[in-house]
Amino acid sequence: MDAVPINDRCRHFLGTKPCVFNKADGSECPTCRHASPVATRILFIKLDAIGDVLRSASMLPLIRARHPDAYIAWITRRDSVELVGMVQGVDEVIELSELGMARLATGGWDHVYSLSNDVASASLATMAATRRPPVGFGIENGVVRPSNAAAERWLAMAAFDRLKRQNTETYQRLMADILGADGPVAPPALVMPPALRADAAARVAALVGPRGARARIAINIGSGARWPKKMIDAAQIAQCCTLLRRRLDATILLLGGAAEAQKTQAVLDLCGGDPAIRAVLTERSIPDFVAVLAEADVLLCGDTLALHIATAIGLPSVAIFGPTSQAEIADFDGLVAKTWTRALDCLCCYGDCAKAQTCMSLLEPGDLADLVVAQLGRVRAPSDA
Repeated sequence: MDAVPINDRCRHFLGTKPCVFNKADGSECPTCRHASPVATRILFIKLDAIGDVLRSASMLPLIRARHPDAYIAWITRRDSVELVGMVQGVDEVIELSELGMARLATGGWDHVYSLSNDVASASLATMAATRRPPVGFGIENGVVRPSNAAAERWLAMAAFDRLKRQNTETYQRLMADILGADGPVAPPALVMPPALRADAAARVAALVGPRGARARIAINIGSGARWPKKMIDAAQIAQCCTLLRRRLDATILLLGGAAEAQKTQAVLDLCGGDPAIRAVLTERSIPDFVAVLAEADVLLCGDTLALHIATAIGLPSVAIFGPTSQAEIADFDGLVAKTWTRALDCLCCYGDCAKAQTCMSLLEPGDLADLVVAQLGRVRAPSDA
C-alpha cells in the first residue's frame, strides 16, 4: 500500500481519525479542495465562571482579524468545555486536565492570549508562551503581571472596589483594549447542531404548543450560588408572571437547572396552576439549555449565564442588576435592556447582604413586566445558532 502524503498544517487534520471531509466525500490531502492552511497557532485561555467564559468569546473575531489564518485553541475547565465547543471560531477545545497540560506544553503556540488576572490562568499563559510573552496576564517572580496599561487597569479594578464602581466601560471594551483592538465589539456567537435544536423545539412545543401560536417569554429564575441577590425572589417572579399574563396572550417558560427546582415550584404554586406558565428545567447539559433558550422570544434574567447565552443567540433580554456591575454588560444596541434600583448607593458590591430592603426587593414587578413587553416588540437579531 502506497503512503499518502498528509497535510498536517491543515486545520482539519486530526491525526487520530479521518477529517470531516474525508468522511463526507473521500477527500485526501494531495487533491483535497477543502484544505485550510494554518499560518499561526493561537492559545486562548479562559477558565472562569461559565458566563465569563462565554462573554469573552467576543474577543475571538478581534483575534481572528489580527491573525486571519490562525488555528485557535481554547483551554477551559470541564464545566465549560461543551459550551466552548459551540463557540464560533474555535478550532480546538482543551480541557484543563493532565492531558490538557501536556497539550499546552507541546502546542507550539505562536501567540497566547490570557485575559484573566488569576494565578492559574496567568501561570498557564507563561508556561505555554514559549515564543513571545502572553497578551493579558502572565507570571513574573511568582506574581500576576499585566502585559500592558489596559491590563494594568483591569488588575487595579479587581484590587480596589472604588475603581470597580467608578468604571463605565463594558467588559468587552476593557478586554478589547487589552488586546489593543479598536472599533466595535460584537456579541459572542454560538452554533447549535441541528439535532440539538430540533430536540429542544419539540420539547418546548409539547409543553406550550407550536412556535408562533403565542409569544414565549422565558424567565431564568436562578442566580447561582455565588451571588444569591442577582435575581428577584419567587414572589416577585410570580407577580411579574401574573402581570404579563394579564397584558399578553403569551406563554411563560420558567428556566433553570436542578438547583432551581424548589424555587420554580414555588413560582408555579403562587401562580395558581396557570397552564400557560410552565417549567422547562434543563438538567442534562449547557447545550440543552442553550437550545431551549433559543425557543423563546424574550428573556428576563439576572446577570447570569443565561444573559450571555441570550446575547450569543440574538435573543432580546431584560437584565436585572444589583451586586454586579451593570456598566460591564454591553447592551449591544438595545438587545439587552438593563435595569436596577436607584434607591441604594451600594450596588456593585460583589457580595450578599442581610438588609431589610435589598437591590432585588426594591425592584417592582410591574416595571419589569413593562420592560419585557417593550423587548418583546423588538425584532429579533440574526443568529448563527
